[in-house]
Amino acid sequence: MDYTTLLNPQIQRLPVYEPGRPIELVAQEFGLNPAQVIKLASNENPLGASPRALEAAGKALRDSAVYPENSAFFLVRDLAEHHGLKPECFTMGAGSNEIFYLLCGLFVRPGVEVVMGAHAFITYLIATSLAGGTPVLVPMPELRHDLDAMRAAITEKTRLVFLPNPNNPTGTRVDNAAVLEFARSLPEHVIFCYDEAYAEYDRDPVDLRPLIREGRKIVATRTFSKIYGLAGLRIGYGMSDPALAKLLNATRPPFNTSSIAQAAARAALQDPAWVERSRASNALGLVRLQAGFEALELPSVPSAGNFILVKVPDAASVFSQLQKQGVIVRPVKGYGLPEYLRVSVGTESQNDRCLEALGQILNREELRSS
Repeated sequence: MDYTTLLNPQIQRLPVYEPGRPIELVAQEFGLNPAQVIKLASNENPLGASPRALEAAGKALRDSAVYPENSAFFLVRDLAEHHGLKPECFTMGAGSNEIFYLLCGLFVRPGVEVVMGAHAFITYLIATSLAGGTPVLVPMPELRHDLDAMRAAITEKTRLVFLPNPNNPTGTRVDNAAVLEFARSLPEHVIFCYDEAYAEYDRDPVDLRPLIREGRKIVATRTFSKIYGLAGLRIGYGMSDPALAKLLNATRPPFNTSSIAQAAARAALQDPAWVERSRASNALGLVRLQAGFEALELPSVPSAGNFILVKVPDAASVFSQLQKQGVIVRPVKGYGLPEYLRVSVGTESQNDRCLEALGQILNREELRSS
């Protein structure tokens, strides 16, 4: 049956989000033992979640027959204390991704423009297109956001600007002063969505909370999927002026975050030692991967996240051959970077195994001559 004549027009040109391939599927496809396959494709914390978070999730599971608290009251209270903002400033999402869709649902429609980097997180493009808006893709020289160019791209039709910092998938970072200046420069008719998914890996993240307290049109989003290791539970949040948060919460699906996710997130916030351990492990892993790529004579992009972008000959072939060796990484052709692979930082042994497998593939005659 053909549904194309029934679809909203913008759906037919919607880009497709391609997640990192699951371990079980790769193992099945290549006849591998799943226990021997490593996934360095989705920027997950290789150390996993805090033991406190896992214990809290287990306890919450016993009451899973009961609906969760719809507003995540206790988690929001903890977040408000953690960030020094009023509880009315928070919107909970099934990951920070959901906040992007809520924003576009509220403010984007045909004829509206949304400004974003040409190699920024693809969900901004998908959410904009789904709402019928026009994505305005601003070039990123040296794979970095050009805030002057983004500011120049804003018109009377612009309603949203997305800026991830550090950026996924490039790992590049805009300095604090430039972000703050950019945020203050935006016109009144523009809402600034500042994506802080990897902020906890940054020793000195940009602090937009003073501007949020001033009532500026800013939504700063964070997630428990990355350093907190709760990607499978799907929970994140946005911080904004209470008036904007009220609108976001009015359109948020009921019970969009589970009681299990809420409990785990609350416990994760109370374990800063786990965050610090994860941050330190990631810093060492970044150094190891970058040095390994240099040894293999592969250009890489210095990263402020928990992943690194590396340029390889015939990236599609290398991606496939790495899977055959039980190493899953991420191709980024969909981001306009077909010659690159994105490698998440793993444990010490996982990083070494990835580099070893990559070296073996590059030494093969057929790839060396490509």
